[in-house]
Amino acid sequence: MTQDHHSSVTEPYIALSQFSPLTVTERGLCGVLAQWLPPTTWLIIGSVAWPVAGGAARLAPNWPFPASRTALAEAPLLREWMGMDGCWEPLTARGSVCGGLIVPDTTPVAPALLDQLAPWVDVIHTRRYAARQVIWQSMLLQIKARYAAGEERSALLAEVFKNCLGLAFQPAIDGQALTRDALSITGRSRPLWPDEAAFVELVLAVTHPAIKQARVLGLAAAGIAHDINNLLTVIVGRAQLLELDAVGEQVTDLQMIESAAEIGAASARQLQRFAQLEQLPAQPVDLAAIARAAVIIAERDFIRNNNIVLIAEIAELPLAAGEASLLHTALVNLIVAAAQAVPHGGVIRINSGADERYVWIEITDPGLPPNTDLQTVSAQTQRAHTIELAIARQTARVHHGHLRIIADPAGGTVTQLLIPRLHERDG
Repeated sequence: MTQDHHSSVTEPYIALSQFSPLTVTERGLCGVLAQWLPPTTWLIIGSVAWPVAGGAARLAPNWPFPASRTALAEAPLLREWMGMDGCWEPLTARGSVCGGLIVPDTTPVAPALLDQLAPWVDVIHTRRYAARQVIWQSMLLQIKARYAAGEERSALLAEVFKNCLGLAFQPAIDGQALTRDALSITGRSRPLWPDEAAFVELVLAVTHPAIKQARVLGLAAAGIAHDINNLLTVIVGRAQLLELDAVGEQVTDLQMIESAAEIGAASARQLQRFAQLEQLPAQPVDLAAIARAAVIIAERDFIRNNNIVLIAEIAELPLAAGEASLLHTALVNLIVAAAQAVPHGGVIRINSGADERYVWIEITDPGLPPNTDLQTVSAQTQRAHTIELAIARQTARVHHGHLRIIADPAGGTVTQLLIPRLHERDG
């Protein structure tokens, strides 16, 4: 090969013009380059290196790529990886380096060939990068669902980073925040690529405890606002009835009570509208599996009274339509609420059921059932308006389901979380 041969503009252009942006492949480009460059040449497209002469592709080890022609001796990581003396020829499209060629030192590469090759490399790089993004997003949804269903965070992250990126996960210590820099990158000779680094950041974000806590706070705010509005409505009604028989200053006092309750009720309604979920990304969920995970979490993190025994007999259920993270949170809170109702201990049973419209999880405890007559303030009434039940009630509402609290004929209280079934026409 001579310099004049490589300087020809028309011949590479004719060879490359056979491709289509939809069908061009790495192997196809290598087949063309094999006519112009030595067999020891490598074509780098994004994170993958392709031997021009054919053979197995390899992961490219370096990022960012040099933006100009560079001898491999000046890029030790590339030199060690290739095991050859040569140079780097960048391929630039749309103002950025999308790949390049690694060629022997003695091989000149015509600028025309680089210019004609770069758009095709950019097409492949863009296409492959888009496919990687789809894969990352799918994996993020799976990770989010598994974390929401109660999987332990460190174990989940260790599995994901090992299987997806070959990274050894090291959890934060001494209260330090867990960031990408806190990960130990072992068993891997190359740094993270930009999309890999973004994936790590997103995985850390979607499994961050604050994310779940913020969602729970929103549910709690909306649920409590709903309960407060109901309680204040009762106060307004009772005040208006008392005014009918009131005399003198009693009328003024009752009007002040009525006015304050109306203001409070309006504020509660405004808070409820602000905190409620605008749209629930409902997916097919296994409520039985979510309930089993909730039992484990509640027993491990909240049920510390040795006098409380959890007995879970949760049968398989048809699929429901909902969001796993919200349902998991609601069920954990229902178990906690049941435990709070029996401070001196007892047996709490968790069962499941289904009919043509709903699937449900029911929690039975020996505590007194809540008193729904709000004329009296009692321990039962207080139980009906705890934060835990407010969260569960709001979860049922946003799922178009119900939270049913009834007296257990055998003594105690049965709390049922009913969620609409997912029918075939819905899936």
